[in-house]
Amino acid sequence: MTDDRDTRSPASVAMDEAIELAIEGRSPYPERASFINADSPHLAREIADAADEDRAVVLCHADGTRRVLHPARPQAA
Repeated sequence: MTDDRDTRSPASVAMDEAIELAIEGRSPYPERASFINADSPHLAREIADAADEDRAVVLCHADGTRRVLHPARPQAA
């Protein structure tokens, strides 16, 4: 149950919603995704970690905006 005092992070809210949608069979997010707050002080590291684990990133902003990123490791030269 949520109310106006909900203090969950944008990523937590998005992940909870994604779980509910996945249960219903209608999630708009990739199966393997990391939900990351856009204002995280370690954003670059978290995106790199997701890429290393072959995961998509759901970048979650405080205003409710979400962007799905598909990071990839650079190809060897």
